Amino acid sequence: MKRILALLSLSALLAISGGSAAAMSADAVAQEMTALSLDHPVAADDPAVSKTRAMLAQVSQRSGEDATAIFAACRRYAGHLRDAAHIRASQLELLAALDTYGKAGQSINDTLQAYVAARKAAADRTHATAMAALARTK
Repeated sequence: MKRILALLSLSALLAISGGSAAAMSADAVAQEMTALSLDHPVAADDPAVSKTRAMLAQVSQRSGEDATAIFAACRRYAGHLRDAAHIRASQLELLAALDTYGKAGQSINDTLQAYVAARKAAADRTHATAMAALARTK
């Protein structure tokens, strides 16, 4: 059900933005990403949305990708973790990995692949353990 609501919500954002994912504003992406990760609607001025917006801006600046592309990558890798490894990861956890360990000029996919590998390898399969593993390899 959550997945259906997420798709409907993303579809609504695409419709509002003129039907093009590229046209979504960073603010809309931050709000949608936060709502999906927290599993409930959030207001645009919610502090969690502000934090997401700041992380998206930093990752975008380092990677050269826009907020929509970053969101899509985080959703894709969260889906992979869920489907292939039965690990529930939020888009915000993946964004935090990008924000913390992404480097200028490095593909966001490289960072997300490293995070996914660390998450799968972690004995408890948690975000905290995966982040600690990435910190050791840095």
